[in-house]
Amino acid sequence: MARPGGNPDFGTKYRSERRSDRPLSAQVKAQIPPQIKLQLETLAQQKNCTVPDVIRDAIDKYLAAQTMN
Repeated sequence: MARPGGNPDFGTKYRSERRSDRPLSAQVKAQIPPQIKLQLETLAQQKNCTVPDVIRDAIDKYLAAQTMN
């Protein structure tokens, strides 16, 4: 059950910064080992970003390399 007062700060106070000008509406689910998840979390923390940002960056680099070949 939702709180009676709701959360007046929802979507404003806790909004995250968008790192891309492209719309991010498509979703992909991947099953990965826990060790890789921890490595991604550590890398995201080092780069001061989120795990999805790290994954998007890696996919962009991979696809760019594939188109060059």
